Amino acid sequence: MNDSRIPDIESLPFPLLGEGPRSGTRPLFEGERLVLTADAGADMFRDPAGTQGTADAERLVAPVSGDFRLSAFVSPVFVSDFDSGVLIGYVDPDNWFKLCAELDPSGTTRVVSVVTRDGISDDCDSWAIDASGTYLRISRLGRAFALHASTDGERWNMVRYFALRDPAPETVKIGFAAQSPSGEGTTATFSNICFDTKTLTGVRDGS
Repeated sequence: MNDSRIPDIESLPFPLLGEGPRSGTRPLFEGERLVLTADAGADMFRDPAGTQGTADAERLVAPVSGDFRLSAFVSPVFVSDFDSGVLIGYVDPDNWFKLCAELDPSGTTRVVSVVTRDGISDDCDSWAIDASGTYLRISRLGRAFALHASTDGERWNMVRYFALRDPAPETVKIGFAAQSPSGEGTTATFSNICFDTKTLTGVRDGS
């Protein structure tokens, strides 16, 4: 998917482009809010056991070089297991990461992160969140990346701190996705979207 008709978001200094399999419902832009719809089965996860087939989902992304911080309040409609709203960093089909507000099989809504290297994903469940959603942030610091979540968009708790591959990619496509791996589809709303090119100076101090 590559659709030049996608409107700009004023808080982003770049246009978003669609990649991956097109959803049956076009992205909806409501002022500074973005609403994405995931079709049934939409997912991005390469099972480390090697049992899962092709995994891909529509995503709205833009290529960014150098350090950055991208954050948003992510509010999915939680219906089925693993329904989620996602901030993503994408290099190629075998190397990418995602930070999600997700519903787990116990019925708990929580922060979930995945880092995929050389076509193999990991999967890390973090703390529970309110069903209304949470603030999520992805950042780059040189060759490293940091994932954070927040209840108020001010004080951030670290979820992951990692390097994606060696050598580090020069450019990463960053943006948004919605997923419904086991369900019939869902929507995710992204609001309070912020982006800057400031280098995050501390990954564990709440900044």
